[in-house]
Parts: sequence; structure tokens; C-alpha cells
Amino acid sequence: MHRLDSAAPWDEIWQAMDRLVTSGKVCYVGSSNFAGWNIAAAQETAMRRNAMGLVSEQSIYNLAVRRADAELIPAARAYGVGVFAWSPLHGGLLSGALRKLAEGTAVKSAQGRAQELLPDLRANIEAYERFCERIGEHPAEVGLSWVLSRPGISGAVIGPRTLGQLDSALRALDLHLGDAELAELDALFPVPGDAARPPVTGAG
Repeated sequence: MHRLDSAAPWDEIWQAMDRLVTSGKVCYVGSSNFAGWNIAAAQETAMRRNAMGLVSEQSIYNLAVRRADAELIPAARAYGVGVFAWSPLHGGLLSGALRKLAEGTAVKSAQGRAQELLPDLRANIEAYERFCERIGEHPAEVGLSWVLSRPGISGAVIGPRTLGQLDSALRALDLHLGDAELAELDALFPVPGDAARPPVTGAG
């Protein structure tokens, strides 16, 4: 279910999904772009019907966009729903966007959601790229490794355009960030509403 149909009752939705499963058209049911309370409503209704309910949720999630940390991921974990992160590098924003823009090699990161968020997060991205340079790792691999290391995340939806980007994504599987590095990334990109770790406001 790519979007929530707020006009359809959950009992009606599960009746339709049950028919799809019993007819062999689908094996399992997942959701995308749901809120945490949507997950809860779906699963509570499914349990009342003695049905499996949702097995997965696909949500935007990356260092720059961490709304899912506050409510969605905890709800999914509580109900046994796996979460797949889409746009784990936020359209190239976390793949070395500033360096690529300076070199004139930016493609994905020069457009779309990356450019929409860059003005507000430029200082954070500058600090992030300095952090990656300091630890000797590529920003894209750090960003993807961080996503895959997060509790409650079952996998990431990637969209490599080149063989090199695919190789980079595979290398991220072998990159293990230490506690100190994870804490530094948390400080650079705090969960929204976390007053204890305010976001970076200057280039530093």
C-alpha cells in the first residue's frame, strides 16, 4: 500500500488484502509512507481478525531526514514490522554533494530533494563531508552504512545509476562505524525535537 487511504476502514482494507493473499496474487502485505499511528491502527485491526497484518513499511529515512526515529520506527518495532529506508542518501545529498557541485560533477545531487534541503542543511553537510574525509571514508558509504546500522531497519532501497555506485553501496555493507563516530553523526544530524543535541548552525 503505497499511501494510506484515510477514507477506507481498516476492516474493509484487510478484507480486500485477505482476498489478494488467498487468491495467490500476493504473499505478504506491506505499507509505504505510513505514520506510526497508521501502523498501530493497521496491526490492531489485523490482530482482531486473526490476520498477519503488515510485514513491512517503506519510509524515507536517512541522516538528514530522521522523522521516522521519533515515532514510526518505534511503532514498527513494537508491532514486528520491518522498515525499509527509501532515499537513504536523500537524492545524493549525503553522497558528497558539495564536493560534486564544486567540481561540476553533480547529477542527482544537483536536483530534486537534495537541492530542496541543501539550503537549510548546508552547514551540516559541510561538517559531514569534513567528518567523512577525516575518517577516510566516502560520504555515500558512510550514509548508507549508518542507515543499515540503525535498530529497526531491515534494509535500504537504493537506486544506483552506475556500476561504480553499485560497488559503493556494496562496500557500505562492510563499513562498520564505531560508537564515537555514530555519536558524532548523531550530533550533526539530531532527531527532530531533540533539544539535547541542536543541529549545526554554522560552518565551523
